Amino acid sequence: MRKDEFVTIEAIANNGIEFIASYSTKTYAIVEAKINIVRTTFIVILLGLASIFFTKDAQVLVLDPLERMIEKIKLIAKNPLVAATEDIN
Repeated sequence: MRKDEFVTIEAIANNGIEFIASYSTKTYAIVEAKINIVRTTFIVILLGLASIFFTKDAQVLVLDPLERMIEKIKLIAKNPLVAATEDIN
């Protein structure tokens, strides 16, 4: 077994007898590794979804209005009289 997979406890009684107990922590290490994998996967999925929603909001709230304004400016640059009409949407 690997060094991290077992624990040894040593104790000496009052009358000089030495006790040594060793037990395996392999099952605990395996469960802990699986929990860490699940936690990492959850965080990656959560960050991915947050990124998608942030990008969508930025597109709707910032970029789409800017693109519409640029199109209106290009239209007005071609024909300045268009600005006086209500046809610009």
